[in-house]
Amino acid sequence: APASGHGFHIIQPLPVPGYNDGIVPDSRRLGKALRDAYREGTGMPYSNYRAEEGIDNRDDLGGLNLSKVPKVFVECGNMRNAGDAAKLSDPSFRQRIAQALANGFQTYFRG
Repeated sequence: APASGHGFHIIQPLPVPGYNDGIVPDSRRLGKALRDAYREGTGMPYSNYRAEEGIDNRDDLGGLNLSKVPKVFVECGNMRNAGDAAKLSDPSFRQRIAQALANGFQTYFRG
């Protein structure tokens, strides 16, 4: 991402027939739960360089395409951006990230 890009996003799978069809609906639910909790818990804006409203749907990543369980990736920020890098380097902000993600997982598992 360019240094001017900032914010976070969730990468979630698109269906790849014969590979990940069964996990896509639950992955989307997981992605939404984590996106909402991350935004609420950290105040970090959605990425302005990738994704739409904090969600990036992909069908070109083996880690998502070959998964047998619901899965998403979390891009916590852009380390090339000075503001994001400062936040992500701060231990107290990382604790907020951890708590936000834990809250998102709780929401997902309560379903």
